[in-house]
Amino acid sequence: TVYVIANINGIEGLKQVVDVGATLLKAGGLAIKIETSGMAHTKDEWYQLLENQDYFPLYSHFVTLVGDEESYFSCGMKAFGLPDVITPSSISPEEAADLLNNFNLYNIVEHPPFKNGEIFSLEKNSPVYKIDFINEFRYEEEDVFFNPFGLINLIPA
Repeated sequence: TVYVIANINGIEGLKQVVDVGATLLKAGGLAIKIETSGMAHTKDEWYQLLENQDYFPLYSHFVTLVGDEESYFSCGMKAFGLPDVITPSSISPEEAADLLNNFNLYNIVEHPPFKNGEIFSLEKNSPVYKIDFINEFRYEEEDVFFNPFGLINLIPA
């Protein structure tokens, strides 16, 4: 096991991590695990990312979605220097995945200046959510999953 510890929080830094990972795989590595999201990728999956480093492939290799009885949330957005997103489990898992993925990608690509109390909607006639910035509460500060950028709570309005 070889650990590459990098304090990355942006697209260009992530692309460098992808290159380092590919080099390690070519040197005999078996797989890549992203500790900050708990995701593992095969050689083939990592080589596909090496060939296509657009926003969505990068996002989907570094960020995962998690759900429990109370909420759905993303884990791994700190790799982009951004807060993770959480929403109540009162919405369906499919709706939550669509909301979290699209909100996160919008945040990565556009870097909008969100403000507490603003509203967000995926489309003109889709549900509306209130934006509430909150501190990271899911993990202790020493935990690899801890996001120092906090969370954006999307509350159905």
